[in-house]
Parts: sequence; C-alpha cells; structure tokens
Amino acid sequence: MTAVIIALLIAVISGLIAGIVTTQLGASSLAAVGTGGGAFIAVAGLGMLIVAYLLPPAQAPAPAAPPPQSRATAASS
Repeated sequence: MTAVIIALLIAVISGLIAGIVTTQLGASSLAAVGTGGGAFIAVAGLGMLIVAYLLPPAQAPAPAAPPPQSRATAASS
C-alpha cells in the first residue's frame, strides 16, 4: 500500500514539474495542463507496473483439510 502511495506522489510531482516547465517555455495554459496530465499518467502507469512487479499479490492459503474421523464416528455413519 505504501509503495502505491509513493508511486502516485512521484507521478504528481513529475506532472507538476512538466506543467511548470511547459508554461515557462511559453506554451498556453491548455498545453501545460495537457503536458502535466500526460506526464502524470505515464509516470503513474510505469510506477504501478514497477510496484506490481516488485510486490506480487499474496497467494491465498490452501483450504484446510477436514479433521480425520475417529473409528467410532466412522462406524456409526
């Protein structure tokens, strides 16, 4: 869970930086927002791939076997 939050925070910061750099280079506000959003999506997607690769989901434990029947219970049934 913490790795997902860290990956998303890195994506937000990179999107913000991309938008600010685009604005400082003289692009319109719409272009800056689009660039920042694209950077966010790209970094977040890459981050989620890395998190999924490094932290695979936990395997569910196998169901427990039923307790063995005693001879008295097996004979009565």
